[in-house]
This record gives sequence, C-alpha cells and structure tokens, in this order.
Amino acid sequence: MVVIRGFEEPDFHQVVTLEVGSSGSVYGASVFIRQMQALAAPTFFVSSVDDQITGYAIGSLVSGAPEKGWILRLQVAEPYRRQGIARMLLDRLHDEFGNMAVREVFLSVSPANSRAVPLYLSFGYEEVGFRKEYFGPAEDRLILRRRI
Repeated sequence: MVVIRGFEEPDFHQVVTLEVGSSGSVYGASVFIRQMQALAAPTFFVSSVDDQITGYAIGSLVSGAPEKGWILRLQVAEPYRRQGIARMLLDRLHDEFGNMAVREVFLSVSPANSRAVPLYLSFGYEEVGFRKEYFGPAEDRLILRRRI
C-alpha cells in the first residue's frame, strides 16, 4: 500500500538517493534536500511502500506572491513508475497548496519529457511559456500553470 506523507528526517538518505538519480551529484542532491527540508517543509511530501521511499514532491510559495506556488520536484523511483504514485503526490501537493490559499501553481518541465507533460496536462495544467536554455544549453523548459 502506498502512503503519502510529509518528509521526515529519517527519509533523508533515501530521498537523496532518488535525487542523485536525476542530478548526478551526491553533494548537490544532499544540499538541495537539506535546503528544501528547511525552506519547503509544509509542501515536501514523500511516498512510501513498506518503509521504502518510492518518490517525493516538493512545492514552494512564490516570495512576495503567496497566492502563487511552484512545483520544484516530482520524482518517482523507476520500479514504481506507472503505478499512480506521481498522481498521488501531485494530489497531496495540490491539496496543501489549496489549504495555503494558493490560486495558481506553476512548474517547468522539459518539452521532451514524454511521461511528465501528459501527466501535468491531465491535471489541468496549461502551457503559459517556453524558456529556451532555461537551465543551460539544451535545457529548454515549458512553463505550465494550473489554477486552483
């Protein structure tokens, strides 16, 4: 059974391991997760199956515009993909944003990410921008928005 809950300190190493898979740097992943633990605690969720962390989602409010939020990360471990875990994490994050009076949620996603783009569109996100080389050369991103 999949459980969605807030990030807790004992989750740190398993979440870092998942983050390394997308960033490639243990140090960078560790720093990022520690920063998110401190700065985004109310919107940092993990999924687990039998105490194994299977994924995580991190959101944040926009500084100076608390009615706007960003999804900073959505990651599901490869063996657990295509089982609805990303949907559960997004639902939990959207619920929390709603509790915080967020009215618009934004995210960036690679236009080549053929799994994530349809997922976000199925949640009612719409493309509101395109940023060429947003994260550097060959790192283009679609900017998507969902109104809550």
